[in-house]
Amino acid sequence: MDKKPNMPKEHTMTLINRSAMTLTGVLEVTSFTDSEIVLKTSCGDLLIRGSSLNIGKLNTDTGELVISGTVSLIKYSKGKDRGGVFEGLFR
Repeated sequence: MDKKPNMPKEHTMTLINRSAMTLTGVLEVTSFTDSEIVLKTSCGDLLIRGSSLNIGKLNTDTGELVISGTVSLIKYSKGKDRGGVFEGLFR
């Protein structure tokens, strides 16, 4: 089991019907309420807003996070995706 220190984890996001989200590459949950979750990911800080948000699973060893609730906003605030999740789609 050779772990490479300081290697960034791959960051992926899957959102199903705006109500079930699975993320990888999560380094830390900075803050959490039922309407807002702030995360540090390998691609920068990530803000998720919605209603009835709930963290169902968090594994900091693997960087996996599972969220349920209604997602209304996903926004990166710094890092590789400075302009937001969908910025590259609308050029």
